[in-house]
Amino acid sequence: MSHVVAVINQKGGTGKTTTALNLGAGLAYQGYRTLIVDLDPQGHTTIGIGVDPDSITASMAEVMSVPRTSISQVALPSYILGLEVAPAQIHLARAAEQVYSRVFREAILAQALKDADYDFVLIDCPPSLGVLTTNSLYACDFIVIPCQISRYSLDGLADLLTTVETVKNLTMEELFQGDFFRILLTMYDKRNRITNDYIMEQLAPFREKTFKAMIMKNEALNQAQIAQKAIFDYEPKSSGAQDYLQLTLEFLEIWEKRDSLPARRPNLPGSR
Repeated sequence: MSHVVAVINQKGGTGKTTTALNLGAGLAYQGYRTLIVDLDPQGHTTIGIGVDPDSITASMAEVMSVPRTSISQVALPSYILGLEVAPAQIHLARAAEQVYSRVFREAILAQALKDADYDFVLIDCPPSLGVLTTNSLYACDFIVIPCQISRYSLDGLADLLTTVETVKNLTMEELFQGDFFRILLTMYDKRNRITNDYIMEQLAPFREKTFKAMIMKNEALNQAQIAQKAIFDYEPKSSGAQDYLQLTLEFLEIWEKRDSLPARRPNLPGSR
């Protein structure tokens, strides 16, 4: 079965989509079959990997609707060998409204992913704690929480972890003792020493649950999104590419410690 990872932060602008896209590309380039599920009606991950939302005939809206379409029917290949995307468009917002009235509504995505044939599935969640995010939490077995280096990015962290605790039926002690989540620091700027020191102090209780890899503030990451490319293809020598490579390798170390790392399939940048 696929390893399902939710990339979540209910606050916008934390680098969530950038992380889902580049971690997905990083895993594909390390030789793992990877699917990115775009569960944000804005469809930024879909656009970011080079898929035109207007050209889509079936998307995650159909997967979350009745009658349900399977993930395999909506997944599209990207330009990266081994990386596919289950796209989203604005119709997903309407489908989400209909989900509220359904029985076992929190398990719809989990059922859709049950037969997904990938090594890793990354879910790019919307910036909210609504029904789509709840579906992601129910379906996943690991959570990546991108956290921008700013005062306000920490405000919703407790609420998010409380939601995870509820959906996963865990106590807070179990949540921290198990290997269920990691915080990823993004948009780090070494020049902002006072802000950085404050954030690190606030995150001290989460030190063991924070990736060692940090994503530095890097213009090439913004430019790569405009070019609809992963950072590894747009500017492979940039600090953004190096940061996301370190994240990918650290992420894989976590799964190796779980004794559940899939077999690699050699891949190279630009191989499609």
